[in-house]
Amino acid sequence: MSTTAQVGYADLFRQDRSHPHWAYHYAQRLIERHGPERRVVIQTSMSPSGWFHVGNFRDTACAYLVHRALRRLGQDSLILLSFDDYDPIRPSQAARDPELAGYGARPLGAATERSTRICRRYVAELKRMGICPPEADADGRTPAESDWQTHYQHERYLVGTYVPLQRRYLRGAGKLGKLLGQAPEHLFSVYCEQCGRGGTRTLKLGRDRVRYACDSCGALTTTRRIELVKPAWALDWTLRVTHERIDCEPAGQDHCSAGSTMDRTRAIYREYLRAYQPVIVPYGLVRQSADAGKVSGSRGGGMTLADLMRVMPARLILFLYGRPNCLSDFRISLDFAPFVAVYDAYDRFLAQVRAGEPRAVALHDLIAGEDDDTGRLPGMRRVLGLLQSHCYDADRVISLLGPAAGDRVRHAHAWLARHNDCWIDRTVQDVPGNLLIGGDLPGRWTRASYRTLYLTLFGTESGPPLRRLMEVFGRDELVAAVRAYTDRGERPLRERVLAQLRPGDGDAG
Repeated sequence: MSTTAQVGYADLFRQDRSHPHWAYHYAQRLIERHGPERRVVIQTSMSPSGWFHVGNFRDTACAYLVHRALRRLGQDSLILLSFDDYDPIRPSQAARDPELAGYGARPLGAATERSTRICRRYVAELKRMGICPPEADADGRTPAESDWQTHYQHERYLVGTYVPLQRRYLRGAGKLGKLLGQAPEHLFSVYCEQCGRGGTRTLKLGRDRVRYACDSCGALTTTRRIELVKPAWALDWTLRVTHERIDCEPAGQDHCSAGSTMDRTRAIYREYLRAYQPVIVPYGLVRQSADAGKVSGSRGGGMTLADLMRVMPARLILFLYGRPNCLSDFRISLDFAPFVAVYDAYDRFLAQVRAGEPRAVALHDLIAGEDDDTGRLPGMRRVLGLLQSHCYDADRVISLLGPAAGDRVRHAHAWLARHNDCWIDRTVQDVPGNLLIGGDLPGRWTRASYRTLYLTLFGTESGPPLRRLMEVFGRDELVAAVRAYTDRGERPLRERVLAQLRPGDGDAG
């Protein structure tokens, strides 16, 4: 690699660490490049090959944080969410997914119901996060004056939005091929007019036509429908950047490494388009739990933004993504220790904000909504303990901690219901002995009688302290529940506790 190439590649990762947050570095670069009058357009793009997951969200989170930094600096800014549903469906994925049967090598947007469902779910998640504006419709479309736009590339290609630029690229295929080090014919593929699939070989490029052979249906023909001619990914990206006048775009570090799209296309911008390459915000991988690799939506199983929102408020999630430098990898896990650690870190962060620590205040300004406060809340470990000991009665715990803790209690409750080994789940097969003495509970308790009580009431060997059971249910109800098991083999309190923990799930034990 030449020295110039090495310098250019390293420049993608250049960052001025003197700013109070990394988002301000990219915002300042954009202001210096375009001046204060330009409305900066930041694109976040992703392909709906599967449910959008916590890795995909880092792209949007980076775009949002730079957008917020620009606004804090007085610069007008717009986020463009681009769904890359003109990308082809991999035949291997179509073979695995019954919903994609028959769609292999066709555009993702051709599987309309599936693609729409995936994209709409992500838009709904971004609305709940406070990122996509509430006035957007279900598809993310907004009025023209909004600072948010959503584009669907399958739709935009087929209505001819990019045809003038596609023609320009076809005319310049020879020069583009030299700049990218590829044969011109390899820079374009055609969605077959006959079968709609992209498994075609480009045989000859013309200014307004392309001759191709389809490996799927055997067609050998020339098309003048330029909207069906899709540039290879590197060119496709530069085409859309040029048309939309995109100024900034986050990109995973795998797209910014030596020889990657962001590295190779610098020559396209400099020598063909005579324009700036967008300011790139490189970001590291998001790993899930103990997985070594990045999360994959197309393979399935990736944690989604909805999974996080069940157990965390939106501002904590933005803190989770905004706290590390965008260049750093980080890991998300909903196991007990990392889950509690995230809440502890967030509480320390809010304490720093209250104390006026500059970097904490800067991040809080980027992630906070209008009604966000920095008041003290009970620690997550304490909230989880109270829910366990009060038999998962969230309303009772909120009454103890105060209404300000309501959201934290509800998030803790959702985490217990989905991600924790709760005491009510630890059933054993032992048959309890007779516990009542003279029709009442024992006056003195031993280790053995405690165990008998829990076996009788819940089918477990342990549970909340007896004083807490007395407080939650009362002595008479405990006696009645013991009799219900002794007389009929029923455990009504177990059913009540399970209903408190997982409403509608029935007796999981």
